[in-house]
Amino acid sequence: MRANASDAKLVPWHFERRDLRENGVAIEILYCGVCHSDLHTVNGDWGPQPYPLVPGQEIVGVVKTTGQNVKKYHVGDRVAVGCMVDSCMHCD
Repeated sequence: MRANASDAKLVPWHFERRDLRENGVAIEILYCGVCHSDLHTVNGDWGPQPYPLVPGQEIVGVVKTTGQNVKKYHVGDRVAVGCMVDSCMHCD
């Protein structure tokens, strides 16, 4: 059965974040882009989707915490992240 936006219910989704890595940056997300591909994904236009699903990409926010090896970013910095993150395909 094809999922679509009218079938979905908006409910809070609670999840556990992994511990911050020594080269990681924790960001309070203030804004994010939602593109046409996100809408196709939510509507199930490209096949069944594993819900819960959180669409959106290219986030903008403020650094809340940094790992011990991070030198370039500091708490309070405004930052942006593109759509390609943690995608080396070789690590967890």
